[in-house]
Parts: sequence; structure tokens; C-alpha cells
Amino acid sequence: MTDDRFFAMLAEDLQTEPDLRQTVIRAAGYARALLGTDDAVIRFHRASIPGEARVAATSAQAENADDLRMLHRAPGASRRDPDRIVVADTATDTLYPAWSRSILALGYGSAMTVRLDARRHSVGLLTVLSEHRNDFSPTARRLDLDALDTLVRHMSVALYDLRAAVDFDAAIESRTVVGQAQGILMERHGLDQHRSFEVLRRHSQQGNIKLTDVARALVDTRELPQPAPGRTRSAAPGAAARGFETPASA
Repeated sequence: MTDDRFFAMLAEDLQTEPDLRQTVIRAAGYARALLGTDDAVIRFHRASIPGEARVAATSAQAENADDLRMLHRAPGASRRDPDRIVVADTATDTLYPAWSRSILALGYGSAMTVRLDARRHSVGLLTVLSEHRNDFSPTARRLDLDALDTLVRHMSVALYDLRAAVDFDAAIESRTVVGQAQGILMERHGLDQHRSFEVLRRHSQQGNIKLTDVARALVDTRELPQPAPGRTRSAAPGAAARGFETPASA
């Protein structure tokens, strides 16, 4: 298959797949196919949920290697890293020795991590892994860097657009369920909109429960959720005096 046909298929496939998980999985497969690697992993960052990532790998071993990369703060740990980092030989690497030794034990001889950026936003990281040494050095094999850059651009834009759509839907759903919970409190206790939101927020803070989870529990059960043992946090001094106290039956 020519590069033109490959990238046309990739663009159509990634941009028409509505499921986020399947899109990430397919993108990892395309990376392995184009680069001729043994494995590929994509760590895809969610925008609306800081710190949450979706990981898709072509094997369980590759996913383990990426988890070890995060553990050892290896390539791609921050935007200060270069766009592309190559570990040419995991047996002799001195840049990220802890990670290199770990993935050498998994059978990988070389690795490369590439940042996925689109529209000035960080989308995630692509890591490709090979059982052979020096597989990602342009002088050691026919690694087409132009093709790699094209692949990264297609993947980054497709994942960014889908992430935006998914996060937008999640935000709409979150606002809807919070509004429904406020309506229940307003009707039940005669609260106004501001005070009903403060009730939800107070339960969220004291129970260490996400605000949307508090709201969803109220909508589903008509009762505010009780915090699990050990999760309750004390109210801030003066909270009741400021009018944040919960109505007796809420």
C-alpha cells in the first residue's frame, strides 16, 4: 500500500470512528503498521478530567512498558521534553536508565516516544517499541521521518477533535444532572438556585465526592449520598455562619 493510500485510509478511519477508545486503539495499530515496530502505545489525555488518561496498546506487554515509563518519569513526562525522543539501545541508554532497564527486561531493545500536539494543546503521547536495538535511528534503518511526522499530525488532529466532542458531551451531561439535582432541592426545601448549588457543593467537599456524582446520586435516589467512612472532611470554620448549612432533611 502506498503512503498516500495509507494516510487516506488512516484519516478517514480515525475521523469517522465515534468511539474514543476504539479510535485510540486503531491509532496505535496504524503506528505499528507504518513504522514496522513490534508494539505501539498511545497515552491519550482527557481535557475535562485533569490527570485522567486513556491508554491503548497493541499488547499487554507494551502497556506495561508505558506504565513503567510513567513510573520512571521517562520520555514525554513533560512538555519540556523534545517532540521526539529515541532510546536507541535499552541495554546502554544513559538518558532514562531506570526505564530502559525495565523495558529491556520485557524484551525491548529500543523505543521512541513522540508528543501528540494539535492546535497548541497536548493530546497525548505515542510510544513505539522494538525488540531490536537501534530500530529508531535513521542511520540504522530506513525510518521515514516524513512519514512519521505525517502520521503524528493525522493522529493528533483526529484525537483532539474527538476529545473535544467527548468532553463537550460530558460537560453538557454534567450541567444537566447538576441542574436536575438543584431542581429537586429547590422544590423540596424552598431553596433558590444559588443556595441549592451550595448544598451540593458542601456535600461534595465534606464527603470528598465529585460534585456531579453527588448530583447524580440525588437525581437517581432522591437522597444525597453519605460519605464513606474515613472520607468525611470537616467544614471550613464559619461555614454555617456564612449560610452554607444543609437543610435538615438534605
